[in-house]
Amino acid sequence: MKKTNLAIIFILLIGLASAYGYRKYTQRDPIFNLGNIGQQAPKFSLPAIQGDDLKLDNYKGKLVLLNFWASWCPPCRAEIPDFIRVQDAYKDKPFSIIGLALEDKDSAASYANEVKINYPIAYGLEPAYKIAGDYGNPDGALPYSVLISPDQKILATYAGFLSEERLTKAIEKHLP
Repeated sequence: MKKTNLAIIFILLIGLASAYGYRKYTQRDPIFNLGNIGQQAPKFSLPAIQGDDLKLDNYKGKLVLLNFWASWCPPCRAEIPDFIRVQDAYKDKPFSIIGLALEDKDSAASYANEVKINYPIAYGLEPAYKIAGDYGNPDGALPYSVLISPDQKILATYAGFLSEERLTKAIEKHLP
């Protein structure tokens, strides 16, 4: 009789723990705020590795892919060659990729020079993390990309690796 009661108590405890865990899991805050689609893109200004500050305002009238990355991030390093090809393919169109490196200038510049990134790169650890949060990625997960319309509204967000094919389809869909 004692073993049966202990077994029932054990099963009840497991059930309660499972229910509690499920409730906590389903009610947690989302990592990415995907409710920002259609909203005005937050303005920013960060130092660029090429010199002057990089400002989103300077890209009005262009379709922009804002890419948050770091040289130490393997999926970031995997998608950057695709971005280089896409930037080259659309260099005569109203489109630009902007890279925001979540790291120091030397690390960002070293990697950008190594792989010959052909689009503007800005850098800054804390400021870039804040901007990533403003764009719906409060935890600074990388890579993270945001497609911004020529009138500077958020069209789409991409958490994780963004393939050349997927990016090209998005550009073709939204390019004026």
